Amino acid sequence: MTECTRVSDKEIERRESYIRAGDRPRELLDPFTWEYRWKSGTLFTAMGFASIYAYNTWYRKPWYFGIFPRLALVGAIGALAYGAGAMREHHNKTRDAVIEHYMQLHPDDFDHFKDRSGRAWSEVLLPWYPKRAQYYKFD
Repeated sequence: MTECTRVSDKEIERRESYIRAGDRPRELLDPFTWEYRWKSGTLFTAMGFASIYAYNTWYRKPWYFGIFPRLALVGAIGALAYGAGAMREHHNKTRDAVIEHYMQLHPDDFDHFKDRSGRAWSEVLLPWYPKRAQYYKFD
């Protein structure tokens, strides 16, 4: 590969650390920097309030119609979504820890990942030899 396509190791480390979830600084107005549990809890709570508003508008009810049971339901749904987001974070962190531990135990199996500048496709892919019926000799 040419030198113009190579990226320095420092730049690759910066990109990888920026992409990982939870490593970016959290900003209140940018939901893409929130943790998964806050994203899911906020999303489902907002959807609950939107569905209450849509129901009351469709059936021409006042905004306070059945407000206490519905607020309890929206709160429960938001808490369940928050819990599901926390479970997702825990699962992803556990999975990543297991994979990194396995990579530390078996470094020889992952040597090909150290070549950051890339390899030619001829080194990556296995050769393919087509075997078609019209080429066979039937006796």
